[in-house]
Formats: sequence, structure tokens, C-alpha cells
Amino acid sequence: MKVVIIGVGQVGRSVAHALSTAHEVVVVDKDAERLDSVRSETDVLTYEGNGAKVDVLKAAGVPDADLVIGSTSDDQSNILICSTARALHREAFTIARVAETEYLATWSQLREAFNVDFMVGADHLTARSIVEVAGLPTARDVEYFGQGRVVMAEFTIPEESPVADRVVQNLNLNEGVNLVATFSDETMEIVRGATRLRAGIRLLVVGRPSQVERFAMTLTPQVRRQKIRHVLILGGGEIGYQTARLFEQRGLEPRLVEQDPERAQVLARELPDTLVLQDDAMDPSFLRRQGVADADLVVSALTPDERNLLTSVLGRELGASQVVSVVHNKKYESVFASSGIDVTIHPRREVIEEILRHTRTRGVEKITFIEGDRGEVVEVELADDSRLTGRPLQEAAQDVPHNFVLGALIREDEVLIPRGKTVLRGGDHLVLFVDADVADEVLGAI
Repeated sequence: MKVVIIGVGQVGRSVAHALSTAHEVVVVDKDAERLDSVRSETDVLTYEGNGAKVDVLKAAGVPDADLVIGSTSDDQSNILICSTARALHREAFTIARVAETEYLATWSQLREAFNVDFMVGADHLTARSIVEVAGLPTARDVEYFGQGRVVMAEFTIPEESPVADRVVQNLNLNEGVNLVATFSDETMEIVRGATRLRAGIRLLVVGRPSQVERFAMTLTPQVRRQKIRHVLILGGGEIGYQTARLFEQRGLEPRLVEQDPERAQVLARELPDTLVLQDDAMDPSFLRRQGVADADLVVSALTPDERNLLTSVLGRELGASQVVSVVHNKKYESVFASSGIDVTIHPRREVIEEILRHTRTRGVEKITFIEGDRGEVVEVELADDSRLTGRPLQEAAQDVPHNFVLGALIREDEVLIPRGKTVLRGGDHLVLFVDADVADEVLGAI
């Protein structure tokens, strides 16, 4: 497949790197230094120029491209790039990255409005991830698959956990849970019956939401499962607004803190079930008065990242049950991770995952990266002519070139936890884990 990416900031560069091993990739940017940097670390072709111009798109090879991605920092340019690419080559699939939610809302309601095949908005995806992770307070990463019928969660095994230093086959797990993989800073291992779960490792679990919740309580029994009721959102930018809106849709009445008076008034009009507080989210005395200690969830969605780090640490110190923080800059990830913050959400990573979903083989419904980009959990619809159909899984899997773990499958409305004797059918939705380095080969074989 030939891919043309216009704009090589953090998102464009990451997508180019992920696609370069299996596809012909051309990247376009006005900044020569950026292009030099990308070329030095990734096997791609580069073209210097303004990707919004027709002659530049022609010279970059758009007329014979299979996929064109508009990933500049300007929404209108990305839309223009994609619509121009469609005019140059009707068969090209176009993806426009946008920050403005209005563009995304218009496209969702009227797909022909911009002549763009797919739009991806970081703020909406980030808000959705925040709301999803709020459902499992002990997890460090949560994603839902199959329209919410299957959940993937990553946990850190505490020292005092009843499962610490125990062998998986002796755990007496319920039928709705599959332990998929373990991670340390140095290793990644697929879970087997003989795997010993050691304290401090990260454990990836896939299964029915209710059963994964029960497993979480087994993992950390001293943490009592409680329904999220009291939500405090710090920052009234687009991510904070979208997060509050999604919580409202779930019947909650969150509180949202925004310092700018005009923006606070706008938010109060747009969010009828949210209490908007016009104040400084970085003021410890204000946070105490607002009862952070009683909050089930504090969401820090400020900019820049330094402010998010401070408010997140304050939330933890003041006693919030769970703190979720947004991290924009990759270089700060390790700082947030070592600061005791429960969960960090990365807007650019959300966009990258959504873009890469459209570059994979047929039937891929969703993809999420685990531990940065060490592993992937993918939802894929099984074709009738797949080599996995019609045979027991333990036999059919021998025809796939690399190891993978089938965490769950969705057949019509039923969620099944597959075993070796399970016979797969065309139309089954599989939620599987695979090493990121061989994901394309595995998905291609399935």
C-alpha cells in the first residue's frame, strides 16, 4: 500500500514510523529539519512543500496513493488536503486529523460535507478514554471492544495481592476472564498456565466487564468497588468540555473548574447538568474547599503539561480516590508515571491508534497499543474464508506465523472466552493480543 502523510509532527511521525516497515510511505512537510529528522530514523520518502497545494500533492504521489492522511496542525488545511486528494484520485482513502469538534460533529452527521472518508478528533477520543477508564479505578489502562461487551484492562500486581507469586493454573479464575500477557520494564510474556504472577509486574486482562471488575477486586481486595458519582474536572478546554458532556450522558452531574470567566459562562450554557466553577484549579485551598478528598475521580485536563502534573499530584495528596491526567508531550510520560498518578491519557496516541486501524487488513474494528507500542489488542471480524474458521482453535492457530492470544470472542450477542477446543465461525468478532512487531503478519494470516 502506498501512503502519503502530510504533516510530520508527533502524530504524523509516529504513523509514518508504524507504517514504514510494511508499506511505501511518503511524508510531506514545509519544515526541512523535520523531514531530515524523520528520514534519519524511518525508511520513508520525503517531499518538502506546502501539502495544501495541488502541485505539491501531485509531486508527492497522491494521484496513485492508496491512503492520504492530513496531519498538519491546522484543521482547515487537513480537510483541504483530503478533499483535494480525493479530486486527484477517487480511489484513495483519506483521513483528516481535526482538533475542532464542530468539524467532527458535522462530518459525523453528513459524511459528504467535506469529501473526506474519515475524520479523527483527538479531544473527543481522549474524553472517551477518560470516561472508560473511570469504570475500573484499580486499572492503569482500560479499553472497551465490541460496543462495550468486552473490556481490556491492565493492572499492576501489588505486593500484598493474594495472587502475587501464584501460578495462573492454580488461581481458579472465573469463566469470564482471560489473563493475556505480563509486562515488566524489560520483558513481555504471553500468559500460560505455568506463568507465575509476581508482585510489581503489569498484567493484561480481557473479558466480560463484570467479570474483569470481579477479578480487579480479587487482585486488590482492600480497594472496595464503588460507583463513580463525584467527578471533578480541572480545565474547561475542549477535552474537559467533552469529558463533562460524556459524563452527563451517563447520568452524572460533574463539577468543572475553568479560570477564564468568558469560557466558564459558555461552558455553563452548554453543560446543563455540570456545575461550572470559575476559579484557579491550581489553588490548593480552592481544591480543599471543593472537597477533592471526597471525589471519586479527578480529571486534570489543563495545558500545558506542567500544570496538569501539579494539579494531579495535588489531587492525590488531598485524597482523591482516582486521578486521571492528560499528557500531551511524550517526554513527560515517565515523569507522570513516577508521580503516583493513577492513569495518564495521551491524546496523540489516541489519534495514532485510530488512524492505524484504517491501514490494517480487512475486518479490523478497533486497535489499541499496550505499554507504548510493545503490544496491540485488536478487534477483528473473522471472514468466512479465514484459515481459523471451522477448526478447533488449538489446531487452526498452528497456521498463523506468530504467537497471539485470543482473549475473547463475540458471537452475535454472546461473549465467549475461547479455549483450545473452541471452533471459530465466520462473522465472529475476535479480541486478540499480539506482539506489535509481528501484528501485520498475524492479522494478514487471520
